[in-house]
Amino acid sequence: MAATPSPTDAPISGRHRVAVIGGGSAGISVAARLRRAGISDITLIEPSDTHWYQPLWTLVGGGQAPLSATHRPEGSVIPDGVRWIRRRALAVDPDARSVTLSGGDALTYEHLVLAPGLQLDWDGVPGLAEAVGHDRVSSNYAPEYAPRTWELIKNMRSGTAVFTHPATPLKCGGAPQKIAYLAADHWRRKKVLDDIRIMLVIPDPAMSWRRWPPGTASRCGCAPR
Repeated sequence: MAATPSPTDAPISGRHRVAVIGGGSAGISVAARLRRAGISDITLIEPSDTHWYQPLWTLVGGGQAPLSATHRPEGSVIPDGVRWIRRRALAVDPDARSVTLSGGDALTYEHLVLAPGLQLDWDGVPGLAEAVGHDRVSSNYAPEYAPRTWELIKNMRSGTAVFTHPATPLKCGGAPQKIAYLAADHWRRKKVLDDIRIMLVIPDPAMSWRRWPPGTASRCGCAPR
């Protein structure tokens, strides 16, 4: 049964045993595990009415999944017994154990889980905000661009493909490698891989994401830089 958010003008009263800021995959997973452990009085603070399963965006960019499979109504993924407050969390006061919400109310808690996600900062790379989504520049970290990644991969037959790994905290450390390998696999199947130079730009001296077996990049024709 889908959860229904509290009305935006409903008063926030009482102390909540657990408050979870963020209704993405992390916040929903924590709330579900707490409910399975028998914890009651859990409040989820999430302003959006759409839940995006962001790990799947890499597969959208790789042509393995449609964008429509990556989102559902937020209420459909909130665990039974969890209260949903559809407002923004604006500030946390750890001494008072309170969260200031949009609309001016404050929610008090015994335990707080912070899972608000990361804010994309396209301006962190000079020129990226203007370039992404145009010409041959795309990203799998936003739903409006992930399908474009697949269009670029699908239509490429020769040249140089550059995949970049941010030097900052990011949503999925393996995503830049995954899309490079998915692209290489597609080009191999289309028999054009020998005509494409794949460059994987990473911020560290060595590739350190542990899930890939040693030598994966070289076997896929990727040249780390």
